[in-house]
Amino acid sequence: MTWQEERMMSPAQFRWYIKALGMSQAAASRFFGVSERTARRFARGEAEVPAPMVLLLRALYHHGDKPVVPKWHKDRN
Repeated sequence: MTWQEERMMSPAQFRWYIKALGMSQAAASRFFGVSERTARRFARGEAEVPAPMVLLLRALYHHGDKPVVPKWHKDRN
């Protein structure tokens, strides 16, 4: 099975891919638009990494691209 066909990712794989792409869990949460808690849950295996996220992580890695992570901004409310 190729990286394009594999739609599941283990917690260890999630942690490895975000590290290989130069992201922290906090940066990955901003990149994907999820909370830091959700990213921690993916990394610990408490939640399944969604298939589109799996494909994007693998595509970025296999194409040698680095994600452009939005900067953190304190809520202005």
